[in-house]
Amino acid sequence: MNLNLCTIVLLLFGSLSCAHSRAIDVVDESNDVDNSIEAEEKPRSRPFESDWLKFTKTPPVKVLQTPGATIEIACEMMGSPLPTVQWVVGHMPLSEIESMESNVLSENAPSTIVRVRSVHVIDHMLSEPRTYTCVGRTGSKTVYASTVVYPSQSDIGDLGLVREKPYPGPQKPRIVYTEKTHLDLIGSNVLLPCKVHARPRAEITWLNNDGKVIDQSQRFKVLPTGDLFISELKWNDMGNYKCTARSSAGRDSAETFVYPVLKEED
Repeated sequence: MNLNLCTIVLLLFGSLSCAHSRAIDVVDESNDVDNSIEAEEKPRSRPFESDWLKFTKTPPVKVLQTPGATIEIACEMMGSPLPTVQWVVGHMPLSEIESMESNVLSENAPSTIVRVRSVHVIDHMLSEPRTYTCVGRTGSKTVYASTVVYPSQSDIGDLGLVREKPYPGPQKPRIVYTEKTHLDLIGSNVLLPCKVHARPRAEITWLNNDGKVIDQSQRFKVLPTGDLFISELKWNDMGNYKCTARSSAGRDSAETFVYPVLKEED
């Protein structure tokens, strides 16, 4: 990896210290206890020589769910190659988490460095405390951190709710998986995710780095999944790309900063 790319990544890590969680009714909002765990890794002679993955924000340790509340538990991590993120619901021994195979499909992007944000949405009242674990993987590297959600034990019958059943009616769109930063080599094909939790289904649009709505073209395509595909990345593609999800129940948006990187021989 060239010196410019190493410098960019270090600067990004230096500025990622204090984003607040979107989960509501946080009991331990400060999250002073680092609840993340990383598998052991052999020392390397220089940074980013092989797989690497670090949390930039861990989910809160504890969350209290008030009657009728929809909970969002978020985690963020940065790594290379492109990591996968999945949520494990319920208690699982750490040894099983480390050996568990990912059920998330990932594109083959060995030159990519990304900062990803993943959100788990709980849109029903829990009947008992439950553990939710954010698990990130890239190559031989695995990190994970857990949140325990404690449901209110007050009577919810007056609200027309049933525990462990989805809340009735529409749910506003929530972007549950996106990349906050994406670095890749000039000439690479780039896929920017925008995964949405919504009821009814949300319409997804993207704005380019000039703030204009992206229309389908030879190089820019909004896929049926809502993801944005950019072919043959160019230096002029640098900037923020904004995904917006809209429905009759509301809207949500998220931005990804794309940084094209010169190849080492360039």
